[in-house]
Amino acid sequence: MANMDLALQTAISQFNLTGSHADINVYQAYSRCDLYPDGTTKSSLIHAFNGKDFLSLDIDSKTFIASVPQALIYKSIRDKDIIWLEIVVSYYKKTCFDRLRMLLELAPGVRNKKAPKVRLFERQGAGFTLLTCHVTGFYPRAVQVKWIGADLQLVDDEMNDVLPNGDGTFQTRSSVIRPEENTGDQRYSCVVHHSSLEGNITVTWDKEEKPFRLYVRITLGCVLIATVIGLVIRCILKSKDAGI
Repeated sequence: MANMDLALQTAISQFNLTGSHADINVYQAYSRCDLYPDGTTKSSLIHAFNGKDFLSLDIDSKTFIASVPQALIYKSIRDKDIIWLEIVVSYYKKTCFDRLRMLLELAPGVRNKKAPKVRLFERQGAGFTLLTCHVTGFYPRAVQVKWIGADLQLVDDEMNDVLPNGDGTFQTRSSVIRPEENTGDQRYSCVVHHSSLEGNITVTWDKEEKPFRLYVRITLGCVLIATVIGLVIRCILKSKDAGI
């Protein structure tokens, strides 16, 4: 906490924000340790001031890197504290991964991977067709979903975050607008990459099997059945009127 307080005060001073008592200044530190299935490791430590990169630690060279000129003073302070720097580097090189491996031994279930299920949906709009690729049931969380096809337009305002399912797996979706003219035999495919897969999952949209066409078929079927029932009822009523 003392280091964070020092970092905050140094940043406030270097950005000349000392006289602005009304402003709220935020100093953050973000770190992570990644342990990959093949045994390789990667770790990082990044500092931010008021939401922007301020400082980062180069673990291999055991030095801090200033992201902005205002971070040079704090970088110098931290680089001179050799004992503290050795402790921090040792943590991100060894201790963090030792703890990760211990957690994996205690909870082997977290190693289990689940492959995603991919489905395509279509929705008709005024002058456009929206194609949606829904990906669900996958674990771990990291996934890549992309569309392949000519003249596809991404839907910018769509929420396509990775969301949790009730069973501990995750889901996401990606939508595009398909061009209405000159599509010809153009194929549009959703490609999903996930660590549970040897390669990828590719699902291609078939314009001959549109959901709305199925709806039309069902609707026409219902109309036909209703017409037949109506004819039968009228025949029965006529028969009664004729005294048959």
